[in-house]
Amino acid sequence: MARPINLVRLRSIIRKEFRQMIRDRSTLIIGILLPIILLILFGYGMSFDVMHQSVIVVKEKPSPLADEIFMAMKLTPYFTPKWAASWPEAEKEFIDGKADGIVRIEQSSSATAGNVQVIVNGIDANTARLMESYIQGAVSGVYTKTLSGEGFKGDPSSIGGAQAISRVWYNSAAESRYFLVPGVIVLILSIVGSMLTAMMIAREWERGTYEALISTDISRIEIFIAKVVPTFCLGFIGLLICLFTGYFIFGVPLRGNLGLVLLASSLYLLVCLCLGLTISAIVKSQFLASQIVLVFAFLPTLMLSGYLFDLKSAPVWANVIANFFPATWFVELLISLYLVGNVPFLIERNMAMLALYVLVLGLAATKNIKKSLE
Repeated sequence: MARPINLVRLRSIIRKEFRQMIRDRSTLIIGILLPIILLILFGYGMSFDVMHQSVIVVKEKPSPLADEIFMAMKLTPYFTPKWAASWPEAEKEFIDGKADGIVRIEQSSSATAGNVQVIVNGIDANTARLMESYIQGAVSGVYTKTLSGEGFKGDPSSIGGAQAISRVWYNSAAESRYFLVPGVIVLILSIVGSMLTAMMIAREWERGTYEALISTDISRIEIFIAKVVPTFCLGFIGLLICLFTGYFIFGVPLRGNLGLVLLASSLYLLVCLCLGLTISAIVKSQFLASQIVLVFAFLPTLMLSGYLFDLKSAPVWANVIANFFPATWFVELLISLYLVGNVPFLIERNMAMLALYVLVLGLAATKNIKKSLE
């Protein structure tokens, strides 16, 4: 039968952990400074947007159509167009890597008509698809303007068939930071939460202070609570920094309920803390504990959570493995709360999964906390 928790003893141990955490500068750096650095790096330095791509417009003959296409591309922030007098000149610059795309107008008998050939660099498939779409949009706009000037009334895409009208929901501006910043919050909580607790017991084993702790009457559950409470408070401060920065600095909309975001983030933070504490209880080396955290917290969050890569395009076995990691459920829930709103099905299912992870990993951490030197 488990012993009841002694609140006086527990309060004393928690106070000791708070003081130790404040004295340890590395803990404060991981908990407060690291989230700020990662937000700046990912928010400003990382982007999937196609901006200022160098494109060559081949103008072999004087053409109003070529002039219109050149100006249409120049007036957007997506391209930096420049002229080429011939195809060999454009091809050479493209092969040398000085241009990301080529637009070649194959002139017809009419001065305001002709086929437009679009060539993009396919080394980065995502960038190539976006560039092709943007260039086709610019060309389509020029054709609309040209045909309208010649007396055509309506959209030229409707000629000879039905007209396709597309609309992007939730992220109409196609801003990559709208899903990158929520994903960074998941990444930060994964690293900070797991790393903070993964070092705790391992550090005490290396310093020889853990023997003094286990020589007292403190129980395993009291050790667990005393280790989790201070790190949860520090991690929650990092979470608030992330939420503030994402909304007020990066301008990421929050369409869901803020309370649900805080609750979901708190649950996931507890998951990471329990995971780190389990690792720390099993491994007595800080170096080894940090390496295990990278394998079980950082890499799955980055590669298998759906943060950077769409899991729908991954093989079935990769999706099965991804569902074993709590980051996969939290990424889906957090991005949905940020960009879509309150979706009851996703909230109930993913919250339940996070709560299950807290229970399982909490029990695993408590069970593996040692009360002897063996």
